[in-house]
Amino acid sequence: MFKVLITGGAGFIGSHIVDKCIEAGFETYIIDNLSTGLRENINPKAIFIEADILTYDFVNEYDIIFHTAFQASIPKSLEDPIGSNKNNIEGTLKILEYARKVGAKIVFSSSSSIYGDAKELPTKEESLSNCVSPYALQKLICEQYMELYWKLFGVKSVALRYFNVWGDRQPNTGAYALALAIFQTQLKNNEPFTIFGTGEQRRDFVNVNDVAEVNLKAMEYLDKAEKLEVFNIGSGINYSILEVADLIKKDYPKIFLPPRIEPFENLADCSKAKRLLNWEAKKELLF
Repeated sequence: MFKVLITGGAGFIGSHIVDKCIEAGFETYIIDNLSTGLRENINPKAIFIEADILTYDFVNEYDIIFHTAFQASIPKSLEDPIGSNKNNIEGTLKILEYARKVGAKIVFSSSSSIYGDAKELPTKEESLSNCVSPYALQKLICEQYMELYWKLFGVKSVALRYFNVWGDRQPNTGAYALALAIFQTQLKNNEPFTIFGTGEQRRDFVNVNDVAEVNLKAMEYLDKAEKLEVFNIGSGINYSILEVADLIKKDYPKIFLPPRIEPFENLADCSKAKRLLNWEAKKELLF
């Protein structure tokens, strides 16, 4: 039976990839330290290992590793660049070394934050990086390590640059929460929406079920890939934060807070994913 490992498989995106793998009939393993992942996200049909990647002694052989485990908070990467670097880059290096040892292929959850304030909209994969946070730079460095490991050691991998992922199980509090989930929670609690800056900044939102689907398509693509490829994973449509607020509830009270360090606008050109992976987002940002 095809054997897969999902790092961070108790997290928002990782748990949906787990579900897709189980639906496909794979023998599915999860490793997660539950620092941000939730036990209730874990599919009971998966084999769960509660452990930290950096300290865990891997023993199983896997055909595919879906690497989603990452310290994924931009604010936390700014507050603690050294800790973020250790978790993200050293963790990814350990996965690469293990894949090298057992002959596994890797599907890596990367990020559109690599583009920063992109000069080109919609943004293509070959656009220059313009990282504005340690988190974004760490994603880019991990991609570069994957490219190097393919050249030196034959470790096959693919990188999926997610734009703003939304859907079931998304965090609604804390440093990992999207504005969309925060607004929904604030509405439920009869609290005003909190908006950083003017709210005119625009984001490309892609549903987590579409993201999980493209992970399996990327896995299949690796059978014929000849080098590391990166793919934009978005919807090709963007909304301002104010528009998102109005989609949830029109003319709802808002509080405006000082702006954060973040790109003003992102918008994915997903033509490469459509051409090579036969994938495009299906679910629109509607409530």
